[in-house]
Amino acid sequence: MKSVNSASNSWRSGASALSTRVLRAATASLALLPLYASADWKLNLQTPASAVAAEVYDVHTLITVICAIIFVGVFGVMFYSLYAHRKSKGHKAAQFHESATVEAVWTIIPFFILLGMAFPATKALLHARDTSASDITVKVTGYQWKWGYDYINDGFGFVSNLSTPLAQIKNAETKGENYLLEVDNPLVVPVGKKVRLLLTANDVIHAWWVPALGVKQDAVPGFIRDTWFRADRPGVYRGNCAELCGKEHGYMPIVVEVKTQADYDKWVATQKDKAGVGKVAAAVVDTKTYSRDELVAHGKTIYEGAGGCQGCHQANGKGTGAFPALDGSKLVNGPKDAQINILLNGKPGTAMAAFKHLSDKDLAGVMAFTRSTWSNKAAEFAQPVDFAKARNGGVLPASAGAATATAAPAQAPATAPASSALAEKIFFATGKKDLPAEAKASIDAALAFLKGKADSKVEITGYTDKTGDVAANLELAKERAKAVRDALVSAGVARERINMKPPAEVTGGKDNREARRVEINAGA
Repeated sequence: MKSVNSASNSWRSGASALSTRVLRAATASLALLPLYASADWKLNLQTPASAVAAEVYDVHTLITVICAIIFVGVFGVMFYSLYAHRKSKGHKAAQFHESATVEAVWTIIPFFILLGMAFPATKALLHARDTSASDITVKVTGYQWKWGYDYINDGFGFVSNLSTPLAQIKNAETKGENYLLEVDNPLVVPVGKKVRLLLTANDVIHAWWVPALGVKQDAVPGFIRDTWFRADRPGVYRGNCAELCGKEHGYMPIVVEVKTQADYDKWVATQKDKAGVGKVAAAVVDTKTYSRDELVAHGKTIYEGAGGCQGCHQANGKGTGAFPALDGSKLVNGPKDAQINILLNGKPGTAMAAFKHLSDKDLAGVMAFTRSTWSNKAAEFAQPVDFAKARNGGVLPASAGAATATAAPAQAPATAPASSALAEKIFFATGKKDLPAEAKASIDAALAFLKGKADSKVEITGYTDKTGDVAANLELAKERAKAVRDALVSAGVARERINMKPPAEVTGGKDNREARRVEINAGA
């Protein structure tokens, strides 16, 4: 009996000590409640900065409140029933089956609840999809891992990269306020204007997402998707790529800077001046007569390059959505003047924009390529001088100086392929990855180009084809491109001024010479 009492006393003592510890922990937690209350938990959506974002916010709040009411109502009734009708009070479970009244109630009530949710949600969705009557159109291209912005109507563009210092990413420095959410070149738009975005991608699927502006749209290679926003007030709004796109998916943020109209106009003027829009083409005209094959080869690089025509009209020329097919097109196979006009001036009321910012040779090349590819067999094609005349009312500019070489472009968007500024090709021996002796001239040309402008960059692309071992060909193309890069680095070029492009696939000639080349082009 003593042992039982002793065990009982020991249990009470242990329980008392445990309850004391629990009480102390609870007291300490209550003491910290003011700190918890003052913490910035950021559990809600970002503060809306556009009408669409405000609608999304309101719909989210409405549905959250409805769900909370349903939760409290259902579980409140359930817990009350369990407590008030428990067995210890003498209650017995009611026995009933197939109650038509109950089934009708729990069908009709949820129906009206869902209807109440669907109406504002559908209204907000339709508003978000209405891209008509826009004030500004910007083409957005997703890359692994950066964003390209082309201001189609203004003739300039640039690439936006993450600007968070590498030291912060590697924890060698204290992280900044906008860690991984800062870029070197933000998208700049005016306040109160409807901005239409045409989105595509160069490699894999990306998604352009800025929560405060209520905009999120996938960017899919080979397709054009559109969306829009109108910012209510000036400021800086940040977002991210919202589609898993590779190992550096978390390093391609989005920054939108909204300016007043006056400040935006000044910014546009500065960008045009920096890009040289309209300056060079007015002074020099390319009067050289090119062969059809030369123009087709040049036009292919423009059409298939980053930010090129295939983003809208597809690589096979079949078109998609709002963009008509070029394969079999009456316009492409018809008189050349009509196609010259649409390339220079676009087509009002459609998604076809003007491309006056490209050089005369770029436009003549694209025209020759589209007229000679797929099923198209147009006999007529244009020379660069034809575009120069079309820009000036059908005659050459009086002050223009003729040039037997290619005229420098007015300034293609940063996401467009380089034209005559730098276009070097290095052909490697079959199966070899060592630089050939004749590569020195191309390397020297690239060095001269880089020295001519402090902020210039180059892009290096290796080529391969479908014949033989595909994996081996791909690896060889990469090694050849690296050999060219290493030659530039050895000559003193900083690595950050060299952009390595993924290998491109071509069909070479009889000895696959074109598939053994590495190209050095002007980069963004």
